[in-house]
Amino acid sequence: MQLSTALHSHLLLCTLGQVKLSAVLWQKGSRIMSNIDVKSNREANHASKSVVRAASTVSGWTMLSRVLGFVRDIILARVLGAGILADAFFVAFKLPNFFRRLFAEGTLTVALVPVLTDERKSGEEQAHSFLNAMAGLLLLALTIITVAGTLAMPWLLMLFAPGFADEPDRWQQTLLLARWMFPYLAFISLTAMAWAVLNTYKRFSLAAASPALLNVALIFAAVVLAPNMENPALALAFGVLLGGVLQLGIQFPALKKLGWVPRPRLDLKMAAVRRTLKLFATAVLGIAAIQINILVGTILATLLPVGSVSFLYYADRIMELPLALFGIAMGTAILPTLSEHMSNGDRAAAKYDLSLGLAWLAWLTLPALAGMIWLAGPIIATLFEHGKFTAADTLATAHALQAYGVGLVAFCWVRVLAAACYAEKDAATPTRYAAYGVATNIVLAIILMQFFAHVGLALATSLAAFVNATLLFLHIRRSYGGVFEAKDLKRIGRAVVATLIMVGFLFVLGLFWSFPVEGKLLRAIWLCCAVGGGVIAFFAAAWLLGEKSLLKMRRGKPV
Repeated sequence: MQLSTALHSHLLLCTLGQVKLSAVLWQKGSRIMSNIDVKSNREANHASKSVVRAASTVSGWTMLSRVLGFVRDIILARVLGAGILADAFFVAFKLPNFFRRLFAEGTLTVALVPVLTDERKSGEEQAHSFLNAMAGLLLLALTIITVAGTLAMPWLLMLFAPGFADEPDRWQQTLLLARWMFPYLAFISLTAMAWAVLNTYKRFSLAAASPALLNVALIFAAVVLAPNMENPALALAFGVLLGGVLQLGIQFPALKKLGWVPRPRLDLKMAAVRRTLKLFATAVLGIAAIQINILVGTILATLLPVGSVSFLYYADRIMELPLALFGIAMGTAILPTLSEHMSNGDRAAAKYDLSLGLAWLAWLTLPALAGMIWLAGPIIATLFEHGKFTAADTLATAHALQAYGVGLVAFCWVRVLAAACYAEKDAATPTRYAAYGVATNIVLAIILMQFFAHVGLALATSLAAFVNATLLFLHIRRSYGGVFEAKDLKRIGRAVVATLIMVGFLFVLGLFWSFPVEGKLLRAIWLCCAVGGGVIAFFAAAWLLGEKSLLKMRRGKPV
């Protein structure tokens, strides 16, 4: 497949049309929230602004990765479509990614950061000794898991994709791709440990930017390797492995700048290692609740007609943009700060930063949620409806996106509320509540899929996230002695009304200028206008409703 310069321009234009709303909201929100609720305590105010700046840094680099990710998925949709080959690739790719999120990127971070924060109080030499012991243990565990997983792949697939067993073509394709891609787990898990270390030292940029290398590798594989191979999906599997190698390789110079050159060794008797393992063991389910719920949807989707797995994958990819920009960015940035406050016994500062993070997320995610649900069809059509991806695929994927979008606020809040628990080295609470959420998801998924097919699976995931978020919020409110003050609730209320006004603008736009049925460029222009107009409508409405922080922000005054 030869991609011309014009096509590249079109792909980027389509993608930027989708991300513009999130980008503008985040940038504006960063400036507003950096100046609101100024405390008399200068240290606490400085710490809170540091959280905001860190979250903004993570979000900015994440935006770059997501833009490349959308370009990647646009190209994948052209190469694979939404048929047997696509289903096989996405299920096979989900295997190492599921275990990465379950045991590495999420869980390892929340287990390592609080303990490393404590160890640094005894000096950097002690901290580095602890890291070497953890690196040795992780390397040994990954070697065993990778070899065992590759050999046991047929049994893993029976668990992850039972519906493929009766279809020899999909089964064989998935088995081949899964065995090639599973070693990616080892590369990305070691990379995740490096990210956790860098985040503890509040070096967020590299960890947030690294995933872009996977997207670059996959784009390279799709554009250069796939046209020259009989099986294009296998070319993409090679791209996944290349992305893992690149992400791990660039971590070493950054770690060296911190003064730590990894020298893995085994020392299970070290007290800090044992504390980390204890926290890790109880955190597995809690930090991976969203991924477990999505996995349940994927497993059940394999029992539905061909294409259901792909519909959920593409919808989830869109959903991950605001989740990464807002929820994951804030959760990543706030965990080291909350851990530091708790280590110093400063619960008041921790409560202030937590309320700041939650208020920020609510203010940002409400308009993003509404825009994503209202514009689901145009977003999917503009980004993916090319080549083998048909109009029918667009409709099915858009409905799944709307169902996922219902839970956006809950998905984001779970990240931050769980981080507040982990900062206290309390993994039991989020684990228990996550278990309730998983159970809710399984029950609802089995029920709703009978009536709404793959859309019911996405909706069950969103409703389960609300159960998890509600339980966590009630626990944190009891633990911290309350979360929001009156001004926080008023700000969220103004955001609700402004969001409704934004939806009204989109409704009127649709009456006078409907989304183009054909024409790639016209669709991209329409989507950019809708997103840009929605952003303007939201901020204008928020200001008129009394969000004076907007005006003060422009004048550079605290609010």
